[in-house]
Amino acid sequence: MASFGFYLDSGLTQPITGNVSVSEGSSDFRFYLGSTSSAVKLQDATNPGVDDMYVSIVDSAPGSGPEVTWVKLALTQAGLATAIAGDPLSIGNTLYGGTSFSLPFWVRISNTLSGVASSTELSAKVTNVKEFSV
Repeated sequence: MASFGFYLDSGLTQPITGNVSVSEGSSDFRFYLGSTSSAVKLQDATNPGVDDMYVSIVDSAPGSGPEVTWVKLALTQAGLATAIAGDPLSIGNTLYGGTSFSLPFWVRISNTLSGVASSTELSAKVTNVKEFSV
């Protein structure tokens, strides 16, 4: 995912670089996946253009603090209602670079702890992908 990354805005000017703090209960966020370069596309590394790619939440310290099972992913905010916590999100088989192709997706984090939770151990990843020239 050399030039592709996760952003706070559709124009891909604000990369996600730190923690997301969430209050007790559920909080919804909209993020974007994309590349500012229109000369690239992202596809599955094993079967490019055929197999779907997936956004997954990864926990670098399972069993301590926030867990993957706190997180639901969906392509729309309404889709969060039926999303299954901890499951990856299918994002299709090709994602083109360029800000007009940034992919919005929704994240619902359900904080089961008492009070505000903040963590650097959870992160979003798109695994087994390769960036290709268009």
